[in-house]
Amino acid sequence: MARFCGEKLTEPKINAAHIWKDKCLLGGQSAFGSENIWTSANVDQLNEYFVNNLDEGEGDFFEKLEAQIEPTSNQVKQLAAEMLWVMLLCPSNIKSATKRASIERIWQWSAAPFDPPAELWSDEAMDGIGSGGTSFNTNRWRELVYFIKLTQAVLKLPESERRNLLEKPWEFAQWLEGIPENDNRQLRHMILFLLFPDTFERIFGGTDRKSIVSAFTGEKLRQISKLSALDIDRQLDEIRKEQERQFETDQLDFYVPPLREQWKDVASKQWLLTWNPRDFQWDNITDAILKTQSGESYIQRWPCSNFSLATGDKAWVLRQRENPTGIFAVGNVVSEVYEDEHWDSKKAESNTKVNYVDIELTLVLDVFKDTFITQADLENIKIDNQNWQPDAVTSEIKKRSAGLLERLWNQIIPKQEALQSDVRRTQKDPVNLIYYGPPGTGKTYELNTLINKYVTPASSVSYEQWLAQELQPQRWFDVIFMALHDLGGSAKVSQIEAHKFVQQKAKSIGRTKHIRAQIWATLQTHTVESSNTVNYSKRQTPFVFDKDENSVWSLSGAWRDPCEEQVQLYEAISAGPQDRKAQKRYEFVTFHQAFSYEEFVEGLRPEVDEDSGEVAYKVVPGVFRRLCQLAQNDPNNRYAIFIDEINRGNIAKILGELITLIEIDKRGEFVNEEGGSRMVGGMSLTLPYSGESFSVPKNIDIYGTMNTADRSIALLDTALRRRFIFKELMPNSSIISGAGGDGYIPDGEGGVINLRALLDAMNKRIQFFLGRDVTLGHAYLSKVKDFDSLRSVLLNQFIPLLQEHFYDDWERIQMVLGDVGPGGRPLDPQIVSHRTLSAADVFGFEPDGCEPIKDYRISSQKEITPDAIRKIYEGAIIGE
Repeated sequence: MARFCGEKLTEPKINAAHIWKDKCLLGGQSAFGSENIWTSANVDQLNEYFVNNLDEGEGDFFEKLEAQIEPTSNQVKQLAAEMLWVMLLCPSNIKSATKRASIERIWQWSAAPFDPPAELWSDEAMDGIGSGGTSFNTNRWRELVYFIKLTQAVLKLPESERRNLLEKPWEFAQWLEGIPENDNRQLRHMILFLLFPDTFERIFGGTDRKSIVSAFTGEKLRQISKLSALDIDRQLDEIRKEQERQFETDQLDFYVPPLREQWKDVASKQWLLTWNPRDFQWDNITDAILKTQSGESYIQRWPCSNFSLATGDKAWVLRQRENPTGIFAVGNVVSEVYEDEHWDSKKAESNTKVNYVDIELTLVLDVFKDTFITQADLENIKIDNQNWQPDAVTSEIKKRSAGLLERLWNQIIPKQEALQSDVRRTQKDPVNLIYYGPPGTGKTYELNTLINKYVTPASSVSYEQWLAQELQPQRWFDVIFMALHDLGGSAKVSQIEAHKFVQQKAKSIGRTKHIRAQIWATLQTHTVESSNTVNYSKRQTPFVFDKDENSVWSLSGAWRDPCEEQVQLYEAISAGPQDRKAQKRYEFVTFHQAFSYEEFVEGLRPEVDEDSGEVAYKVVPGVFRRLCQLAQNDPNNRYAIFIDEINRGNIAKILGELITLIEIDKRGEFVNEEGGSRMVGGMSLTLPYSGESFSVPKNIDIYGTMNTADRSIALLDTALRRRFIFKELMPNSSIISGAGGDGYIPDGEGGVINLRALLDAMNKRIQFFLGRDVTLGHAYLSKVKDFDSLRSVLLNQFIPLLQEHFYDDWERIQMVLGDVGPGGRPLDPQIVSHRTLSAADVFGFEPDGCEPIKDYRISSQKEITPDAIRKIYEGAIIGE
């Protein structure tokens, strides 16, 4: 059946073609509307103005076509657009968006509204079914000429004859022989496939058509080139029938294994490479699995017993002798056969040599986790009597068997490769970024602006996402109670395990193992004390479960009062997301000296039993691990953790082993599967408390802020610096708006204060004394609109910061504020003033060894005048 095209979706194109046949060729109507535009009169106009008026001058196809049909009616222009739509249904080497733009461009020449039906305009209808090659594009005008001539001839037929012709594939193909240029036009093959997909092949290029016939019949190409297009169609039909008989299936296509290998790239061979884990320990196989499943290739040398292997040949790796057995890896030969030391070290010591070949592995599967081609699958490929359990380390796979093998691989793997491809496409490289700079430069503001990127709108949150979000923080007791309650208060453990509450709870915390054990433990722990079927000593309140002799668990005793909260929670969750909230895909934390690994990753938390008073310690995931689990379960969305003041925590202790896992190339790649997510790439480590495997997902971004006034970037943990990009945010006075957007505010006395100049002047002086890391940020002045606000910032934020940075060196603080001049001479009006105190002023006498001191005083808010502030920057050098 020719309509089978491998993984290509044929039905939408065939459906579109049938609409074109019924509505346009038989009904005369527009495919995109209801007007009668597929008429002989309109096609005759196209023939007159395009076919009989070909333009060989400058310009592309569309420019020439527009000029040629400009004198025609709007209906003719619409007809030209729809004819191009038909011409573009088959080619898959032209993007759908490009096709649509071309068709719409022609339609717009008619100045008519354009609203094509979705079934004719969707990606599924427009993405093509086979390559038209470059010649189809470069000779598009010739294809259009052919189409116009064909349409002219069809529409001139009486309706009954036309209808009869369009129902009979071979009669229609014979009739096409009378259309000029019929044997040379690809559109001829496309139309035959679209109208009769069970009879004609999707082979549009003349070269491929002839090569296939030559390969399967043994005839030389020069003989086949003498055949008409119709003769070649008949040959292809005979070849198909024979192949369907041999392979015992009609699901065959000449561009898909097993037929492709019999005519395309016939010079290359395919080989079976065997691996016996008992004889040869493949130490780096885990590395090969992770690298190839994350999109990289992996070079592995392989012992070789056949000198016929050549560069470019395909290699399949067969695991044998030790279960599980089967083909689990594929690659290409990338070297000639060469000699080297024996892989067995003992034989190598005796100078024994062996032949090798280098294989570039493109995909290596984990036979203990992934789907692969089993030995039983291979034994079902019997067409060539291929030996699928060879003794030789390398053996050739026969052509037809190789084709079936590749087809089987493509059926089993996609699913693997497509998922990984999708993950790589949707999961761009993660962001590890730290904003650093002095206080008030907008670091936290930058984080807040990023947050919206990590919020799923309420309308986009699925029920499963909502349910997982609701169940993640709940205890196992709560979830198991609700599941049993939802099951009518009576169920077996297997039924409880399969319940959506339990499944989503497990998924939300990354639990894939021992779920049934968790259910049993919870049920037994909370069994009523009067139970005759459960002998468990360490019971805890509430006692609400019991089990009968058939292992059916039920709610028992006076369970309603102690479980009132669980019942309310059940009712709320069962009601569904009545007021669905946006899903937050981020966490925001602030590091400090006491912040610990246990809070960030995981740790032990004491739990006290209310009745017995016994203390039990439970492993509780920290904020980052919880976020990683959410990201792992939702690999198509990005998540983020925002860490404010990242340099204030003890990085080495907080991150622990995560310092390795957060590296870009160590991140875990996950795919969603039924029952949870699965890791297909990246690095994982075992956590010390829970003993569970853990990886930082690739779809988690990590942002931090660092205040350089607290700690210089040069003093930051070297390991952390190596794993992050650092973006400096320095004071930027130009973004201070002031009262009117120009950086000025009124001073309340008829004058103005220049906030930008004020900040620049102070920072130049601070930088001179202490360096740029402790300058003042523009954010402090970003909301200042009047003089009182400025005085408040000056007294409550600037001066305390200056005290901290200068360690109460008030003389330098005065210099920053412009309160003193040469020799410490006061410059009035002052913000920080001082007077000299002698010992006599304090004690009433002069004690020995007491020098006079300076007594500093900060003006009150009301005492600070506009001139006191203006003098800070007036006359100051604030340029670079």
